[in-house]
Amino acid sequence: MIRTVVLAIAACSASPHVVKPPTSAYGVMADAVHPIGSEDVTITVGTRRIPGTIVAPRDPGTWPAIVLLVGSGPTDRDWNSPLLATKNGSGKLLAEELASRGALVLRFDKAGAGKNPGPPLAEFTIDTYRQEALAAIALVRARQDVRADHVFIAGHSEGGMHATRAALSVTPPLAGVIYLSSASRTMADTMLTQLEGNLTNPMAGLDDARVKSEMTSLRSAFADFLAARPVDPTTASTIPQLQQLVAGMLNPATLSLMRGLLGFDNAAEAAKLTVPVFIVNGAKDVQVDPELDARLLDRSLRAAKRDVTLYLAPDADHVLKHEAKSLAVLRADLVSVQNNYNAETRTLDEDAVTALVAWLAARTRIN
Repeated sequence: MIRTVVLAIAACSASPHVVKPPTSAYGVMADAVHPIGSEDVTITVGTRRIPGTIVAPRDPGTWPAIVLLVGSGPTDRDWNSPLLATKNGSGKLLAEELASRGALVLRFDKAGAGKNPGPPLAEFTIDTYRQEALAAIALVRARQDVRADHVFIAGHSEGGMHATRAALSVTPPLAGVIYLSSASRTMADTMLTQLEGNLTNPMAGLDDARVKSEMTSLRSAFADFLAARPVDPTTASTIPQLQQLVAGMLNPATLSLMRGLLGFDNAAEAAKLTVPVFIVNGAKDVQVDPELDARLLDRSLRAAKRDVTLYLAPDADHVLKHEAKSLAVLRADLVSVQNNYNAETRTLDEDAVTALVAWLAARTRIN
């Protein structure tokens, strides 16, 4: 149960209603047309040197660029995690697919993951991620093979909030922001929703009254944590694993970072963006719920009269891979679902990739 929370700080909830864009705008993706190559690069933030990978067409030319930000946990630039045995990460697959369609894609190990240890804990805050993203944007803009006025940022899951924060800070503005299975509520809200889903799972063996009691005390503990009020892990829950989870939030070395992450409201902040936005979510995502997150983000941007496109891929999961199983089957065993994210035989969901390529093509003619 707790491993689900460790692997991804997101939510699962009600079944989504799938929205299919018009066929004329989202046709079948054409075969790859560019041979691609990759190169290792170094992103500099102060005295820190951050390893990254650029994949781009081998053909001569100048290309639109995409800076790809990873999600939560110890996830590296390829979207692989030491918590998962298999290493067929969607980040690498997606970067290579977009490059084959005529884009330069930079992905890098975020602070605290892969080969990037990050700054000393005393200096590690939510701004650390924004600093890295801004340095990555500067790196691709300076390249002679990049169309500097056509640079996008794409954030997966938790990376969506960091994409928002970077896009609101960078000058000149980016060409657009892409949200890939991104949480939209505060991370505290999404985490609580996920915890409730775990507790109500029959495998947890808890009756309704016990679940209600546990969630009431957990919500109170999270509210106190965000308000900088004292929190006692032993009263936040009667379940030892959840007590440990709350205690981890209170670690003095990472307290500022955790408050920044859990309190950030992505839907509210994204509404301040003035550049085009694309939101893609899998209908079979058991971590970021299309109804509670993707639609909320879409509504917030539309209310602010922004240029936003929402696409719900009917058979995509949280890491944008194709998933044939039903949502009910997937929700019955969340740990197995996540353990299978990077299985060697799995591939990206064609619907999700086609929609993303079509959106980029309308703004950059990359296909």
